[in-house]
Amino acid sequence: MTSWRNLALLTLALVAARIGVYALIAHPFGGLASAMCQYDCGWYVRLAADGYQSDSQWDTLGPVPNWAFFPLYPILLRIVTLLSQLRGEAAGLILSNLLFVGFVLASAVYLRRTRPGLNLVFWALFAVLFPFGFTFSAVYTEGLFALLTIAVLLALQDRRLLLAGLLTALLCATRPTGVLMIPIVLAHCANLAWQARATPDRLGVLGKALLPLAIAPLGLSLFMLYQFIVIGDAMAFNHVQLLWGREWVGPIANLTRAFTDWDWQRMTTIHGDASRSYAASWALIGLLVAGVLAWQRRWAEAYLLAASVLLPLSTAMHSLPRFVATNPFFLFACCAGLLHIRGPRLRVAAFGGIAALQAVVLVGWYAASNALY
Repeated sequence: MTSWRNLALLTLALVAARIGVYALIAHPFGGLASAMCQYDCGWYVRLAADGYQSDSQWDTLGPVPNWAFFPLYPILLRIVTLLSQLRGEAAGLILSNLLFVGFVLASAVYLRRTRPGLNLVFWALFAVLFPFGFTFSAVYTEGLFALLTIAVLLALQDRRLLLAGLLTALLCATRPTGVLMIPIVLAHCANLAWQARATPDRLGVLGKALLPLAIAPLGLSLFMLYQFIVIGDAMAFNHVQLLWGREWVGPIANLTRAFTDWDWQRMTTIHGDASRSYAASWALIGLLVAGVLAWQRRWAEAYLLAASVLLPLSTAMHSLPRFVATNPFFLFACCAGLLHIRGPRLRVAAFGGIAALQAVVLVGWYAASNALY
């Protein structure tokens, strides 16, 4: 049995044990599937069942088009729902946890290449226990987006540019921030074309470099084409953001407003608006970690983390804690930081602390509290 197989079995066991703990905690909240299905989960379940349409039955929001949610995860959820014959919430739990396992294992390959000294068992344990890790098990795009992000980088490391272009297209069909990967693919393709500039087959190499670039944005392009055909607005996914109070004001203006408000008292409320100051603090932490990655000359990681913070920060503070805390490169940096803790007792205490914090954050999620997310 190979070490990779051992790691896969360990990861599956850890995730299964985590789901069991989640189910025990969820008992007072109506059961696991119901308790885990909070916030955007309902949108994904309805999209998987009914497709894109005006959703006039959604709480008090009225006739809100669901174009803001990108199609790949709902498509996968529909497939799992049909195959399993389970309700959307339960099928989503299966899908998200499988994607999470894939992310942990793909990340282990990536970490072995980029951080040879990092213990991969340590990584798997950290990924399962870290405080916001439960969102990878929720009916959300976190696991899919993280898995595809790492898969693109692995393909680029192996110089498999066509595969990287295809995976980037899927990434662009998962979230709008998938387009942030296109400059990375562009840089690798440009490097290939430059290296072959003096070879006899330079035109053939140029074609091989241009094809991935043509494929990479297809996920977003096809979604935009579909929107244009159905409702005549190719940018509907962006325009409907106004219904959630998201409009372009710039990251500096949003940060300034958030800390001027100094509304930390909202952290004590359960169902009220989340604290903008709390969300802005997460944005600054994310940018700080991106700076550390840049200092370590991990340029692609630094760019992808910083851009993933700045883009949503330019419009609103919604979900910024989740965007930062579940970013693969933020997780890698935190995991590497824990390795600096000396002594087995201190490490056990650190793992116990993050596991306990995850339980606290999870209860808040089950209670539909807006304070932390």
